[in-house]
Amino acid sequence: MTRMIRTVTDRFPIIEQYIRGGREVMDLGCVDSRPARHDAAARIEYKANLLHKRIAEVNKQTLGVDIDPEGVRILNEQGYHAIVGNVEEMDLGRKFDTIIAGEIIEHLENPGRFLRNMHRHLKPDGVIIVSTPNPFYSGSAWKIWRYGSPAVHEDHMGWQDPTTLEQLFRRTGFEPFEGYWIQPKPALLKTWKRLLRPYFSHTFMMLARPKT
Repeated sequence: MTRMIRTVTDRFPIIEQYIRGGREVMDLGCVDSRPARHDAAARIEYKANLLHKRIAEVNKQTLGVDIDPEGVRILNEQGYHAIVGNVEEMDLGRKFDTIIAGEIIEHLENPGRFLRNMHRHLKPDGVIIVSTPNPFYSGSAWKIWRYGSPAVHEDHMGWQDPTTLEQLFRRTGFEPFEGYWIQPKPALLKTWKRLLRPYFSHTFMMLARPKT
């Protein structure tokens, strides 16, 4: 199994290492996916400030991709570079040094098809970075005890954990080489278990390269 190096509160310092130095970068899912709760402008304010904005501040040539046309339009009006695309099917006719997939794989109908498509968009020495919610997050167990069910995003279609994601990477032509647990907020009352077992952390991130 890919070694989960440590628990971090912020994934960006790790991502930043792979977007500097003139690298060609693609960021997938650059608009938040809660159309039932917000208009496109509000979704962008939420999502872009958390990740895409930070990526674009470091690498101004970053290409954002999202399936939401209205969100993409607003991003471009704000000075970002984004296109509408279905990450499972699109063919951009180019390859990237770094592909970032932050909290998108759990929204997809076919994660394997997605990763195979990203394989053809990644340079042979490139890196894909995938982060996704941890199904074993201790806060979810707390919510089950208190409310009877965990809080699940209405657009999620599946779960991954480090073991299943590693297997998925290997079956789709990648070699995972690094992993991190992510716990952005202490919330000790709800998440104290993670102090004893990192596998109870909120999110995790895995990095992979194309197999040679």
